Amino acid sequence: MFSIQIPVLHGKYLREVFESIRLQSLQDYEVVIVNSGGKEISELIKEYGFKEIRKDVKLLEARYLANKESRGDYALLLDETRPLRRDALQILSKNLHDMVIIGERELGDSFWVKAAQLDKDNIMLCNTPEAIKGFALPRLFRRELLTGALERLKVNLGEKFNQVIFPDHELIYYEASRLSNDVFVLKDELIYHYGDYSLKEIVRKYYRYGRSLKVLKGTPYSFMMSIGRKRRRVCVGGFRGRLILYTLYLARGIPFLVGKFS
Repeated sequence: MFSIQIPVLHGKYLREVFESIRLQSLQDYEVVIVNSGGKEISELIKEYGFKEIRKDVKLLEARYLANKESRGDYALLLDETRPLRRDALQILSKNLHDMVIIGERELGDSFWVKAAQLDKDNIMLCNTPEAIKGFALPRLFRRELLTGALERLKVNLGEKFNQVIFPDHELIYYEASRLSNDVFVLKDELIYHYGDYSLKEIVRKYYRYGRSLKVLKGTPYSFMMSIGRKRRRVCVGGFRGRLILYTLYLARGIPFLVGKFS
């Protein structure tokens, strides 16, 4: 059984996410929601009959609580902006590994959405599976492995565990990869994403990400505060595509750095 784990704060696209789960061709799943938002979200969760944990927590603790209340053999880490393709669980059931990196498709038609999709295309289509593992994060975990990773994070972060917003997913992957090297890359675009539609949204998000990194100072994960310099191959989009990608990286990177050093 799959345990679909979703932390929720705003709930803007939550009905779309829930509908995509309800319509899955494979129905062997449970859905566990950690609701840090309002009563309207609770009503929607009740409408679909999913399990709710109502608690105002940061993102990493929300993932911990969702996993603790899960019972499936595999955990699929989603969020309130990521619906599933109708056959997602069916395909995943035939590609079970300790960790699975899953292809994604951006939803929307703005310049920034298209740029984000171009970035994803270049990661998944231009790089080797080993290189992809350095740029993309697994969304499917064997739940026993995820439990082990989260428990290690809880111990190592101590009182800072419940303060982490970003990089929650990177921290999980780091600890999980210390317990297992079984990481599979599934390029099928099984997950959709309502991403950042405007420059304003990008600036706000990445500034917040930069600020949240400060929580890691003085912890065993302080090395994650440095900016990675991994080089990814670009083979989609030509010269114009490179300009678009550099524009995207600047739009993300500058507010991130401002937040980090503010």
